[in-house]
Amino acid sequence: MKFTSYATRLEGRTAYVLGGKALDVDLEGGLEEVLESLIKAGARRIVLTMGTMTFFHYTLLAALLATQRRLASVGGDLILARVPWWVENTLENLGLLHRFAVVPDASTVERAERMRVDLDAPRRDAIG
Repeated sequence: MKFTSYATRLEGRTAYVLGGKALDVDLEGGLEEVLESLIKAGARRIVLTMGTMTFFHYTLLAALLATQRRLASVGGDLILARVPWWVENTLENLGLLHRFAVVPDASTVERAERMRVDLDAPRRDAIG
């Protein structure tokens, strides 16, 4: 079954995608289409929340690898959030875990991006 109704939000050049349980039923690569459309819309960083998924199938793995490769070719990256421990173990056993940034939660990326913006902003008391 192809599932393409993923909740997404694009903030600047970062896209947030809520996968969760939907990843279990997407056996025909709908996620890859969604991620590709986000890249075409200008996303250079995609944060995929895996959360409550219970089944890690080869089409999902193929979509993750293809998306990471596509993002890397345009200077971006794919970040996996709330990765179930057994998915992380599977990726590690396949020798693929190093290809992805893994964070505890998507809010980790949001906070880091806000901090970077705040750090890049000029100080109010700066002489200019």
